[in-house]
Amino acid sequence: EEKFMTLLTRKEAAARLGVSLPTLDLERSTGRLAYIQRKPGSKVWITDEAIAEYLARSTHQARPEFKTVKRRRWA
Repeated sequence: EEKFMTLLTRKEAAARLGVSLPTLDLERSTGRLAYIQRKPGSKVWITDEAIAEYLARSTHQARPEFKTVKRRRWA
């Protein structure tokens, strides 16, 4: 069975990631988000796989929560 990748537009990919178009473009231009572009200046496509890889790289382990101690100020 052949599996075809889903191609998303920049707008769709930004919505899926919950970021703005300028943020998506920044992530693309810095090499953090893979994309498909057949010719310079032509339409940009982003795959589901690229989004999954981006999210996996951007996901960090939760850190334990530290309670802040309120210090009393002496006059």
